[in-house]
Amino acid sequence: MNFVLESERIIHKIADTIEDSDKDGKIDVDLNDATLTLETKDGVFVINKQSAAKEIWLSSPISGPYHFAYQEGDWLSRSGVELFDILSKELQINFL
Repeated sequence: MNFVLESERIIHKIADTIEDSDKDGKIDVDLNDATLTLETKDGVFVINKQSAAKEIWLSSPISGPYHFAYQEGDWLSRSGVELFDILSKELQINFL
């Protein structure tokens, strides 16, 4: 797997899914050079790739920071939580 391509694909997928699902425009989506910033009523989420660590990082105003590594087809945090599970719960959007 090419980390850079896969991480950028996932970040774009998150942005596209939010834009397609958020019909009321409650989430402001800003994608700039593979850094995704989401402004919500709960605060600002930031999602970006960390190439040196081969991780996707999430800063959530609800649950705090996470580092996700690609493991057997999923992006998992160090505690085993899946990236899309957290985003689905906190943003109220289905990423599956």
